Amino acid sequence: MKKIMKTVLFGGALLTWAGLISWLVLGDKFERTIKEKHSEIIGNAASKFIAKNASAPSSKSSVKTVAALHHIEVKVDRFKENIFRASGVANSYLVQTSEGIVLFDTGLATQAAKHKRLLQEATEGEVSYIILSHSHADHIGATKFWKAEFPNAKIITHRRFTDGQRYLSALQDHFWSRNRLLYTFMPETPPEPDSVFAYGGIEADILIDDYRDYTFILGGIEFKVMATPGAEGDDNIVLWMPQQKALFSGDFFGPLFPMMPNLFTLRGEKFRDPTAYVKSLNAVLALQPEIVLPSHFDPIIEKLKIDQDIRLMRDATDYVHQQTIAGMNQGKSLWQLMADIKLPEHLAISQGHGKVSWNVRSIWEYYSTWFHFESTTELYPVPVTQLYPEIGIMAGGTETILALANKKLDDKQYEQTLHLIEIALATEPESKAALELRLKSLEMMFDRAWQTGSNFSETGWLESRINITKAVLAN
Repeated sequence: MKKIMKTVLFGGALLTWAGLISWLVLGDKFERTIKEKHSEIIGNAASKFIAKNASAPSSKSSVKTVAALHHIEVKVDRFKENIFRASGVANSYLVQTSEGIVLFDTGLATQAAKHKRLLQEATEGEVSYIILSHSHADHIGATKFWKAEFPNAKIITHRRFTDGQRYLSALQDHFWSRNRLLYTFMPETPPEPDSVFAYGGIEADILIDDYRDYTFILGGIEFKVMATPGAEGDDNIVLWMPQQKALFSGDFFGPLFPMMPNLFTLRGEKFRDPTAYVKSLNAVLALQPEIVLPSHFDPIIEKLKIDQDIRLMRDATDYVHQQTIAGMNQGKSLWQLMADIKLPEHLAISQGHGKVSWNVRSIWEYYSTWFHFESTTELYPVPVTQLYPEIGIMAGGTETILALANKKLDDKQYEQTLHLIEIALATEPESKAALELRLKSLEMMFDRAWQTGSNFSETGWLESRINITKAVLAN
């Protein structure tokens, strides 16, 4: 045992001295390498855990969904000779030139260090520019690592990137708790501010204004950064390489291409401007790209399809916008418009991320705020739910309410069923019959959601409510 202890202590001392000597010789490079390796080890474990616990694409889905993102292998592939992609939940891109490297997006924090290592193993050179498509966390993860190694690299963002980063940081706890309901594999709390996975802290060197371009030439190759608001936010930019006819789109088209845009997010965030998005789509359409390199899923290399799909997204967005405006001017209620506005057959498009009815409400409230001119009570902090217990008693109690709720369920009036169940549970919070009926109704709504669009936010929310209801029933 003494011999073993001596060996362990001696080995530990050697490692300590080796580490100290390496730090003295290599300085910041050693420290940076250790930090990146540490981040990659933890990130690999986190990615495996998330993939194991994240929902896989359902066989019920008739369309492509974002459920597959957490199951994508992290690896590097090559396009157009000098374009390298590190894949994963979100893609990182590296463009090699004879005078330096251009990066577009830097991936999700838990996969970022691995992205950086794989890209540097595939090619070499000094990084000259880091272009960030927008301020969402899954697009900026390795920025600090790259900037630490290449301090002279210029970071390019939209001018509103700073404000997007500010409010997402200020409301981090609020959004984190909401996201955990949709993505149950997430940790209970966000990373500590000094963690390698912490959000924010990125300062741009070059800021782009709406519908303005920033053009530079590196190694004889032209790069044009374009501000294209209205997509995943008001701070969106894309990168255009005219010689290669290549468009780095970030989330400009959303995670699915083509799709109904997400003018509203279930987790929150600001509404997106539909008219700004149509204008941005027209600007991108005029480029006539031959390859689209998105920051989620695979590049698209069919010029005709790219052109057709951009037009489809533009026309579908414009249609929903125009129909909502017309309905508002005709005096129709928000609820009526949400129910009535549908895409015509020639504009049918995936609603796997954005939904027509949700966009109708987003457009309404973007222009006309949350006061719908329907009830004076909208103006005061007294929701109708405060009256539910008394309404339930007046209606004859839980049994009477649930009898009506069962009839509504039989008629597939799921939303009305849930309204009635909420009154029943306010009247008798521990009613097993009400909880069982809620579970049945939610499960039927979950199946309907998969069959009618496979919207990932909708199915994620319904699944979380189903799991919560099951847990309550189990106890």
